[in-house]
Amino acid sequence: MLGEIVFMLSLLIFIILTLVLFAFIVDSMFYGHDISTSRRVIKELIKIIKRYHPSVGTFYDLGSGRGEVVLTIKRELPSIKVYGLDKNRLRMILAKFKAIILRQKIVLNRQDIFETDLSQADVVYCYLWYDLMPALEKKLRQELKPGAIVVANTTNFPNWRPCQKIVINPKITNPPNFETLFVYMKK
Repeated sequence: MLGEIVFMLSLLIFIILTLVLFAFIVDSMFYGHDISTSRRVIKELIKIIKRYHPSVGTFYDLGSGRGEVVLTIKRELPSIKVYGLDKNRLRMILAKFKAIILRQKIVLNRQDIFETDLSQADVVYCYLWYDLMPALEKKLRQELKPGAIVVANTTNFPNWRPCQKIVINPKITNPPNFETLFVYMKK
């Protein structure tokens, strides 16, 4: 009897985990892959914020995924209003769950970055695919207020000249600019 219960519970756990994994795979097919930001990049991002915008009020992570960047920024710089945006439903659920567990007051929204008003942003971080960068550059240059900074990881904007370029892993050259931070300032 006890053996049957253990077997049924094990089978149920296996089925649930398989369904969750399948849901992440299907969700990624429709909403893009999850590209994680390394801890070294997040540490450098915090230094950049302190250097360029020490009195920052609002921080946006465009494509925030599972929330590592927004949760760390809020923990390290608690006075900042932090927003994480991502179209992926499952990643947003996971990020919100982590924020509740860690008791971090951040705003996580499942929405398209191109439909978001960024006019009040002081700092914007993005680690997105190359094909999104031209349209995002246009949006940011039109919407951001003067003095706002943008930090792009690995992918740079085609026409906007960065005020600083920081290579996190100089030994890694494939892909080009992997974990290179491009810092832009809105004039």
